[in-house]
Amino acid sequence: MRSQDAIEEQYHEAVDALVEKVQKDPYILAAIVAGSFSYAQVWEKSDLDVELVGRDAIRPTQSFFSLVENGVNIHANITPRNAFKQTVESAQQGSFMHSYFSHSTLLFSRDASIEEWYDKNASLDSIGGRDKQFRVLNVVASTLPSLLYAEKQFYVNKDYLTAFLSLLDTVQGLARIEVLLNNKIPAREVIQPALQYNPDFFNHVYANLINCEKNETVIQDAIDAINAYLDERQFIFQPILDYLLEQETPRTGTELNVDLGHSPHGKSEEEPEFDEESLDLVCQWLTWNGIIRQVAMPLKLTVKSQIAVEEPAYYYDSTKSQRVQTRPKEDIHAHIHAALDSLADTLEQDRYVLAAILTNNLAEDNVWEKTAVHISLILRDGTRFKQKEYQLIEDGVPFRVQLYTRSEYRKLLDSTLQGSRLHSILAESRVLFSKDSLFSLGGEANFSVGDPSCLQVGERDKQSQLFNAAANVTAILAKAEKWLHLKHDIDYTFLYLKYAITELARIEILKRGETPRRKAIYQALKYNPSFFNAVFTDLIDKPKDEAMLREALEQIDQYLEDDLQLFFKPLLDFLEESGDERTITDLYTHFGKRELALASACEWLTQKGIIEQFSAPVRLTMDSQVSVEEPSYYYDANNPFLFDM
Repeated sequence: MRSQDAIEEQYHEAVDALVEKVQKDPYILAAIVAGSFSYAQVWEKSDLDVELVGRDAIRPTQSFFSLVENGVNIHANITPRNAFKQTVESAQQGSFMHSYFSHSTLLFSRDASIEEWYDKNASLDSIGGRDKQFRVLNVVASTLPSLLYAEKQFYVNKDYLTAFLSLLDTVQGLARIEVLLNNKIPAREVIQPALQYNPDFFNHVYANLINCEKNETVIQDAIDAINAYLDERQFIFQPILDYLLEQETPRTGTELNVDLGHSPHGKSEEEPEFDEESLDLVCQWLTWNGIIRQVAMPLKLTVKSQIAVEEPAYYYDSTKSQRVQTRPKEDIHAHIHAALDSLADTLEQDRYVLAAILTNNLAEDNVWEKTAVHISLILRDGTRFKQKEYQLIEDGVPFRVQLYTRSEYRKLLDSTLQGSRLHSILAESRVLFSKDSLFSLGGEANFSVGDPSCLQVGERDKQSQLFNAAANVTAILAKAEKWLHLKHDIDYTFLYLKYAITELARIEILKRGETPRRKAIYQALKYNPSFFNAVFTDLIDKPKDEAMLREALEQIDQYLEDDLQLFFKPLLDFLEESGDERTITDLYTHFGKRELALASACEWLTQKGIIEQFSAPVRLTMDSQVSVEEPSYYYDANNPFLFDM
């Protein structure tokens, strides 16, 4: 193995070579390198992330490039100057975009305004108060679903494994909050700094939890600690509480989303609106915890609807705070179904609603007092409605309702890949009512709504799904190997192992022509217990060490290698049929928008000697006279290596 110094020298030479070329292109004004090269150590499988800023009138041949210099793969985005500055200056402080550039290095700039912007915005200095408030609220909104799912798996299903895995997702969100509360900008890996800021809490719910037996007492203790963490930091929700206090009268979820659901800097593609479903969930969570109060207000779903449903409205009394009294467990199932029947009866009276479809499992052993019911409503074509989604309420039960016109829903059915998570949801959905032949026409689509027998996956969709999942595993595997071999962080390596197992479970099920469910690991264990026990479930309750995780990662690598001609068949077939080298741009054009995973798959196959990597010249813009190099690949089906597999 090469020394770390030699590896880092290779990467610095690659950056220097790229800069030398793009500096000669008058249409490129600046280059910025981010990712591990800029703020952490690189290793032999690292990629470089580069942002190229072009002239305003630039005509790029594409917006995303995979390049290669000095044997190093480089992922580059190219953006016109004004669009680039607008994107980053509109990014909320503490957001992913802000973090990305705050952990970057300006390689060169021939434009003083870009340098000025960079000095001002790409800073690790403390975050402004308002930005921090909204960023923290945004993070907690995206974290609550994992916490609620962990609680449901623990309290309702007694599934300690799934609860543990969901708690790990929760902890990552809390780590991002901890970093923000310490006035720092979170990088991609946030648990390590969070451990420094709050070691007692994060060792308790992360490091200690990973390395102990997962039993009822341990999981309950972790859930209690996480809820206590949030209870002690009620100020996280201050933007909502202040807003409701100022209004003095109840405000509906729709009004909250209009007034609070936007970034304080406005909307952009990179910094989207505050997620409406997440904001609704935060308000519901605050209601469950007795911090705010909930009432019902009438709502018409479409512009011309004569029938009204109810949406939740909220108010805040700072002098009172008391947890709501939940119904006894034995009443929950009947109560939810009564509310569902009542809402369905109301919706059926709306002449603009053609059908209602229940999209989550409301079996008796799968609901609890915090269950939210999910419904898709199919509307007549041409129906006008103000929003695509609404949070409704019926007899205290929250409903998440998504609206589609008939043609939109038809298109969704036709475009859904068999074997995808959406396929699983739709096939297991239940039609509450239908006023036309929409569902009898399902035979023309990939599958029929509400028909579990359609969970089998056709060969074409199976190949595509296997390829997607296997490509994802190669990217995750590279990250896990870095944290094990270079960083020697056992717990974080295990976290990446968890992500890899999620994709491997999907692969194992898809190989059988079946659709993975949400708890795919249990399906996979039935088909291949020896592998999944060895690389994951047998490790869950043990203290982790480097040798244990190294062996697991090697077994995963071998799993991919053993069936690589199946997993990567679409890519290998395309290269073989070409009979010549094909550039990475050719591959992106053929396979569509999955650039990073596709590039990772090509790199993994190159490392295995299955395909050969070369380089080919590519111009960054239509007018460029200077070329850079992009990888190109060649596959020989008669490669002697293949006969030894």
